[in-house]
Amino acid sequence: MDREKTHAIVGVGYTPQGRVPGRTSLSFHLEACTNAINDAGIPKDHIDGLICYRHFPAPSDENDLTPHLVAQHLGIEPNYLSQDAN
Repeated sequence: MDREKTHAIVGVGYTPQGRVPGRTSLSFHLEACTNAINDAGIPKDHIDGLICYRHFPAPSDENDLTPHLVAQHLGIEPNYLSQDAN
């Protein structure tokens, strides 16, 4: 019986915190994800899942931030998208 193997390779990506002039919520997410991908040492096309932290209301001048939007801007097409808070 063949069993599908599950793997998790986790990277960590830090960004500045707080109100940073000229930055959007999306830019922080993209920077953190890019840093995490680099930290994990894997190519973007090997990413098959993206889990973002819980939903926060978007500031009035920004679009709603969703895992789909983050994936789209990262140029990845994961099979699994979620927004979760432990």
